[in-house]
Amino acid sequence: MEPYKNREEKAKWIVHQFDSIFKEIGSVLDIGCDEKHLEKILSKKIKYVGIDNFGKPDISFDLDKKEGLPFKKNNFDLVFCADVLEHLENIHFVFDELCRISKKYIIISLPNPFLGIFTILLGKKYSIVTEKQKEFGKYLKFYGLPLERPKDRHRWFFNNEESVDFVRYRSEKNKCKILKIIYTIDFQGNFKKLLKLILSGFNRKKALNWFNGTTWFLIRKSS
Repeated sequence: MEPYKNREEKAKWIVHQFDSIFKEIGSVLDIGCDEKHLEKILSKKIKYVGIDNFGKPDISFDLDKKEGLPFKKNNFDLVFCADVLEHLENIHFVFDELCRISKKYIIISLPNPFLGIFTILLGKKYSIVTEKQKEFGKYLKFYGLPLERPKDRHRWFFNNEESVDFVRYRSEKNKCKILKIIYTIDFQGNFKKLLKLILSGFNRKKALNWFNGTTWFLIRKSS
């Protein structure tokens, strides 16, 4: 369902989708940077800082710390936070922090856990290997009941509609505005014809709740 298969492909897809933004900015903070895949494909003219609690970040930091992110207000042209917020207990506070330290833009993504319900209904297992089930569970990665206490998991279960409402509300609260929303489901071309039968009787909002994978938001901070 996603237009990328791994983190390297995702980084390239992101830069392509938001090409004009990455050409404009002079600095970026990559929150939840992992192995800093984004930095590898950015222009050397862009000052890059990666922060994470895992991987190989420039700054190692627990994002659920209550004192907030260790940066000044309006510190980066772009604050980038992909597939991270859903892992945090302090999601509301961290979102506000993204807005605080951004000078111009914020790009975030949120998954649509509802899509995983189909795997359960169809009996499709995420893993049949006991070692993986110890960390992730049997059916849904990050949402199931692992055999052992996991190092990481998603903290929130929401549909696409709720993610859009959440981002819009907190953006406006922080004097920011959504400029663009990208859904990873393709409603165009032949796929649209295929989905027409499946989505019979569904309006677009309901269809996105069930079939969208990840929702991407481009947010602009008010000057």
